[in-house]
Amino acid sequence: MGILVALFKGTAVATTIVFALALLKALVIGFGVLFAVVKFAIILIFLALLVSIAVAMLRDWSNKGSAKEV
Repeated sequence: MGILVALFKGTAVATTIVFALALLKALVIGFGVLFAVVKFAIILIFLALLVSIAVAMLRDWSNKGSAKEV
């Protein structure tokens, strides 16, 4: 009977360790996905800023060109 009790205690410890590792893996994957989404959002914001600067420069050049003609 003592052998069965020891066997079940060892199994419980091993199950707890495997469960903890599975949770840790899930957390790492979850944070990885979250960070990827944040990086993607930062890149999109940066590209939008660059495009808005380019549009502003083109408008300024266009306005200077039409002012010279008048």
